[in-house]
Amino acid sequence: MVDFHICTPDDESIWIELNKEFMDYEINEDDIWGDANKASREVFAKTFKEALENPEMITPVLIMDGEKPVGIINLMSIFSIWSHGKAMIIDDLYIRDEYQGEGMGKMAMEYVEKLAKDKGFNRLQFYSSKQNLRAREFYKHLGFMPSEMNIYVKHLNRKERDV
Repeated sequence: MVDFHICTPDDESIWIELNKEFMDYEINEDDIWGDANKASREVFAKTFKEALENPEMITPVLIMDGEKPVGIINLMSIFSIWSHGKAMIIDDLYIRDEYQGEGMGKMAMEYVEKLAKDKGFNRLQFYSSKQNLRAREFYKHLGFMPSEMNIYVKHLNRKERDV
């Protein structure tokens, strides 16, 4: 049975494993995310701990099939003037390859949408690479509208990340 749950301290190892897998898949040589996937386990553990200490900013979610880890969802919260209230950003959604095509992505998005509504969010948004055609079709099928906005990134305090 598939279970979605907000991470607890006991989920640290699985969360780190899945996030590293996702970053290894997503990051390429000219990517804006730099070398985040090369961070040490200690850096990932510190990031996980900080996430759990800041639930008003980020909500890490595990997707499990019984005892088997299926994927992760990392959700960010912002206050948006354009939304006239809170907006939820899906920072990461990762489903392991062996579970893709089985409806896990759709279940994940339904979970996120319900969570956002239950917590009083007015908008749900996320970023997806234009090169990821499979994801683009998936999100359009779920009723999301693509935007032509660009993401601009400037890395700060890179030395402190202990990559």
